[in-house]
Amino acid sequence: MKFLFPSQTSSSRGIAFLRVVFGGLLLLHGVQKLLAGQPVFEATITAMGVQRAELMSWLVICGENGLGALLVLGALTRVAGFLAALMYAGIWFVTEAGKPLLSDRPGVNAELLILYIALALAFAFIGSGAASLDRKLFAGKPARKSGH
Repeated sequence: MKFLFPSQTSSSRGIAFLRVVFGGLLLLHGVQKLLAGQPVFEATITAMGVQRAELMSWLVICGENGLGALLVLGALTRVAGFLAALMYAGIWFVTEAGKPLLSDRPGVNAELLILYIALALAFAFIGSGAASLDRKLFAGKPARKSGH
């Protein structure tokens, strides 16, 4: 029965596991773009019709690497999740808006972007889970009271 009704600790471990996997995937995408070279990624998104492709390529490369690292470490998880959701929502809007959800065309797939947005928002809402820098740095700190 414990499997059906897990403890808070095991749920927190599950959240941490998902956070590390998701952050690792972001890092994998970011490192892949760095190793191929920013100009290659810029040319790819230029061909997709992305305006200001040089700026956008750097934003995505930095976002995937930086936010991915923060998520893997569990550092500033809520902020990193929110920013990752914004980044992938922007990518969806620029590359997929108005196109069918499921497609056999090469390149970015809307369903993967939606999954990334959902995961990123989940971390923005629920935080880091166990085994995180957030937990180490902020555990036991009193909540701030609003002063009016």
